[in-house]
Amino acid sequence: MLKELPIVAIYLSLWFCAITFYNQAAVHMPEKGIESYGFAVIQALVMSKIMLTAEMIVPVGVIFNPNVKYTIYLAILVRTTLASIVALMLRYSAAGTEGFFKHQGFVESMRNFCDGDIAHILALTCLYWLIILPYIAYRFILHLAGNEGLESYLLAKRS
Repeated sequence: MLKELPIVAIYLSLWFCAITFYNQAAVHMPEKGIESYGFAVIQALVMSKIMLTAEMIVPVGVIFNPNVKYTIYLAILVRTTLASIVALMLRYSAAGTEGFFKHQGFVESMRNFCDGDIAHILALTCLYWLIILPYIAYRFILHLAGNEGLESYLLAKRS
C-alpha cells in the first residue's frame, strides 16, 4: 500500500489540477489563485488514501466471484461509482473550505459549488467516474492475472 499511495496520488493530482485549470481557463470560473491547485492536490491525496483503504477493507477478490460471468463488470461499476460519489463529496468539502478561508462561510460556499447547477454537478461526477475507472479496472485485472502475469503480458513482444 505504501508504494501505491504516491502513484495513485500523483495520478489523481494531475487529473484534479487539470480540472481546476479547465474550470478557470475554459469555463471562465473566477480565478481563485494557487489555493485551488493546493486544494486539488489535497483532495487527490485524501481520495487516494480512501481508495486504498477501501481496497484493504474490502479486497478485490471479496467483491466478485470469478466463476460467475459478469460479476467483475458489476463490481468495477459499483466500486467506481462509489469512489466517484466520494470524490464529489470531497470536492464539496474543498469548496466549503476555500470559502471558509476567504470568510464567505463554509455552508454558503458549498451551496454555491458549480453555481448550484445540477447539470454541471452531474457532468463533474461523470468526469470523476471516468478518471477513477482506469485505476479500478487495473486493480481488478491485476488481481485476476497476478502481478507477474500482468507484467509479462504487458511487456511481451508482439509480432
